[in-house]
Amino acid sequence: MADLKAVLGDLKSMAGTFHREAGNYRKLKENVSPPIVSGGDPGLDHAIVSMADIIIAMHTGFADRLDDHGDKVHEAHDSYQRHDIDVHGLFEDLMKDEKR
Repeated sequence: MADLKAVLGDLKSMAGTFHREAGNYRKLKENVSPPIVSGGDPGLDHAIVSMADIIIAMHTGFADRLDDHGDKVHEAHDSYQRHDIDVHGLFEDLMKDEKR
């Protein structure tokens, strides 16, 4: 039973870590999206803005993926926990008249 609690604790910790680090990564957005200045040429300016938009989209997408992983680990934790409760209850019902 201690192993099961360790696994549940690890899953809960992992889910929290994914969510926390997704938030920390989102906070770095200002570092990857500095103000854009004019290059003096409309074509160059358009290219710079396009690249900046791509970098921001990739940054946001990665943070979203971290959150998704946190959600999936949390769901795994909840499913595992529900399964444990059902199996434990069944075991107790089956063993209630047995000597220990």
